Amino acid sequence: MSEAKKTSGQLDLQAVIALQEKRIFPDFEKNYDYYIVVALALALAAFQIWTAGFGVLFALKQRIIHVSLLGALCFFTRSALTRFDRGARKKVFFFDRIFAVLMLAGLVYLLWNYNDIQNRAGFPTRWDIAVGFVYTIMLLEMTRRAVGLALPIIAMCFLMYAYLGPYMPEIIGHRGYDIERIVAQMFLTTEGIFGVPAGVSATFIYMFILFGAFLEKSGGGIFFIKLAYALTGRMLGGPAKASVIASGLMGSISGSAVANTVTTGAFTIPLMKSVGFRPHFAGAVEASASSGGQLMPPIMGAAAFIMAVFTNIPYKFIIIAAAVPAVLYYFAIFMSIHFRARSRGLKAADAAELPSVIEVIKEGWHNLFSLVVLIVLLLMDITPLRAAYWGTITIIISCGLRKSTRMSLKSIYEALLLAARNTVTVCAACACAGIVVGVVTLTGIGLKFATLIEILSGGNIVLALIFTMISSLILGMGLPTSACYIVLAVLAAPVLTHLGFPVLASHLFIFYFGIISAITPPVALAAYAGSGIAGSNPFKTALTALALDLSAFIIPYWFIFNPGLLLDANWWGNIVAITIATVGVIALSATTMGFFLKPLNILERMLTAFVTFSLLMLTTEWRVIGLGLFVAFIIYQKLVIKRRGGIVVAESEL
Repeated sequence: MSEAKKTSGQLDLQAVIALQEKRIFPDFEKNYDYYIVVALALALAAFQIWTAGFGVLFALKQRIIHVSLLGALCFFTRSALTRFDRGARKKVFFFDRIFAVLMLAGLVYLLWNYNDIQNRAGFPTRWDIAVGFVYTIMLLEMTRRAVGLALPIIAMCFLMYAYLGPYMPEIIGHRGYDIERIVAQMFLTTEGIFGVPAGVSATFIYMFILFGAFLEKSGGGIFFIKLAYALTGRMLGGPAKASVIASGLMGSISGSAVANTVTTGAFTIPLMKSVGFRPHFAGAVEASASSGGQLMPPIMGAAAFIMAVFTNIPYKFIIIAAAVPAVLYYFAIFMSIHFRARSRGLKAADAAELPSVIEVIKEGWHNLFSLVVLIVLLLMDITPLRAAYWGTITIIISCGLRKSTRMSLKSIYEALLLAARNTVTVCAACACAGIVVGVVTLTGIGLKFATLIEILSGGNIVLALIFTMISSLILGMGLPTSACYIVLAVLAAPVLTHLGFPVLASHLFIFYFGIISAITPPVALAAYAGSGIAGSNPFKTALTALALDLSAFIIPYWFIFNPGLLLDANWWGNIVAITIATVGVIALSATTMGFFLKPLNILERMLTAFVTFSLLMLTTEWRVIGLGLFVAFIIYQKLVIKRRGGIVVAESEL
């Protein structure tokens, strides 16, 4: 490789970093609307940071202020006609200002009449219903702008279901509720808009988004990407493997598969293409890695905090249980990349083009302090809210240890704005999903949904799991992960717990499939985002991502039948479960990539597929057969390679 090409590659790296900064902080038109946006964002930040550090308000008050301020912010920053474009200037229309005022009017009304509303609980006035009706409409519009049409349509279907209960089929019918009762449930209680999902957004989620914003503005995001490339760049298929690590780290914080794909993909996809990976494969790797970030402890996006509340299981136990499945998810992608690189005859990247691990750590070691503080506090049973608060403080302090890395007031100010902007989507999803939860609570449809799945499955556990998986994938295709999980937690999780599966395993099962829906055709949003950067065919990219992540469809079945994968068995049971799953992941990755120690023919791929599914069986006999066949297959491949005097590379179309 020539020096000119090396230099060009390094310049491209710097250009991509600059492009990321521009995307993260688009230019605002400096008019009075801009100053209103800044005021709302800073007011929200002041409120959230104060309550995180000195104690939250009563649940309803905390959630009212959080949702209303972000609602007003949404109407100023999200276009009324199209989804928000980060790179374009925002044009605020007159009705946008009216909508923002209506959200703030709902805030003032609820806080001003808070005591009266509590005293007359169950007997709302006409003003209560009128304000609640308008506020609910504004929330649906806020969600449409921030999330898209799918979630508001689902919420409206549930509202119609609450009203039309007597006209529904007997299996899902109920006595029905009038508009006044429905609005009161949604607006005046903590069983609707201001329910548990909004409460999680108003406490844990905002502070972790703030933590991520400060990490980005302090240079932590770029540091972790550079560190990933320094660690893996010298491996076979290094840029793709580095993409997996970088996207996993950033995806855990961002909580959005699409946003993570676009942000880190601008850097990782061109580098993967530069070492010989085809565009659709590069886009697929980034989409798969970005989607799985929400499975990766210690943060796990936003939905894990909601899971802690729904299951009443301490957050630290959730991240411990999720650790092995998350590692298996990324191990599966790693093995697919490795087999793909070997099948293409690719070589490791030139060491001269890669940053040194020591130099990267020397340059950005202070970025590690905040993550250490965060993890230690979580393991000490400090609440996630306080852990994120002190983690954010640690970022500011650790960056201040050196003059060159010290955050300026401008950087802090921009991080506060970024946190508010990034919270809009999650808040809208959580508050709107609260409507679904409220209707489920009001009508009891959750129990009826469980009964329906039991009837369709005929009591067969495997069929019930498959129906639950399909429900999770379908809902996840149109919803953000947090909203998808909330809906599934009240509808599908009770099905699995009723069948006798542990609570945490049941919730992780639906959570897993809700996440990988981002790379599941036909609505594989993360894969389509990756294809846009890679310049590849979107559907081919989605199919390749599906092949890379095929193990992700198997892992939930492994851990729901094997508590050892959730570290919930004795030490021997944990080791056996992890070993079996690891071998299964390797065999399935070899099957999908068509390569193991050498290229696989059709019979050999059938054999590795059989190994995978024999390891899925619960009986010891099947597992022994699978492990025995795998060992025999390794020996056979080595003998063939030795006889042929080497490996014949065969390109795959995957």
